[in-house]
Amino acid sequence: MFTKVTSDTNQFIKLAKSLLERKNRDKENLFIVEGFKLIDEALAADFSLKYLYILEEESQNNIELNLSVQEAFKKTSTTNNNVEKIFSIPEGLMKKIVSTETAPEALAIFSKKLVQQQSSNNKIEADFPLSNLLANLEKVSLYCENLQDPGNLGGIIRTALASGCENIFLDNCVDIYNPKLIRASAGAVFHVKFHETNLEEFLKLKISLNIQEKITLVATSPRAKHAYYDFKPENHEKIILMMGNEGKGLSEKAFSACDTTLNIPINPKVESLNVLAASTVLLFHFQSFNKIKI
Repeated sequence: MFTKVTSDTNQFIKLAKSLLERKNRDKENLFIVEGFKLIDEALAADFSLKYLYILEEESQNNIELNLSVQEAFKKTSTTNNNVEKIFSIPEGLMKKIVSTETAPEALAIFSKKLVQQQSSNNKIEADFPLSNLLANLEKVSLYCENLQDPGNLGGIIRTALASGCENIFLDNCVDIYNPKLIRASAGAVFHVKFHETNLEEFLKLKISLNIQEKITLVATSPRAKHAYYDFKPENHEKIILMMGNEGKGLSEKAFSACDTTLNIPINPKVESLNVLAASTVLLFHFQSFNKIKI
């Protein structure tokens, strides 16, 4: 059932360690997930399990774990032959292939899913155009521009999903398969639809689609005249919340393109809210107009 590995020169150990870097995740089209809870979330979202690494003591002492591992590989149709697919490794070796100081009980390698991209470069294109998606948006979506902290973006993704927002547009953001981001999202990253784009192309589509239905781009600003709680979208109106870089906020071009800006009143003793906190306030305010069952 398990292949025992003790050397850091093993090709599968090298593979797992290499996936801590984005360039290798992009090259191999693979990513790592640390801990059984997050592994279960990835499996529930139908990501394809490729390899599983389990702490030596777990593989020796937990019979139920062995059965669950077998079921996981059957579910993802990885192979009927699990030789060199499931590895039993010592704690010291596990620490070398994870992003945390404490070794989790397990680590898995999954295949990425295709992220929809709207771009003229050589990236892989999705099977359907982004314009089709924009024409069928949910009541509330999120646009993230130049968010570089994996903890922040992971937390925003978790909040977005919790509030019922399941479409997130990414413009030059940190890799969604970053291990820290996956942990910060508590697995929500596996259940959200991501769409890579850039501001210029996104705004072109937004303008063309406004002929058919109203799409309102909303940003926050301490200079805005209206508080967020006074904003009540029309029944047919679709909202895209625009959030920018942790330090600089939205670019001037993105901010200028917004149809509505709202302020979040806060105690004057506090200078500002960070991007995660601001996103949380707005997303849950919009939830009351979203008419969804969670």
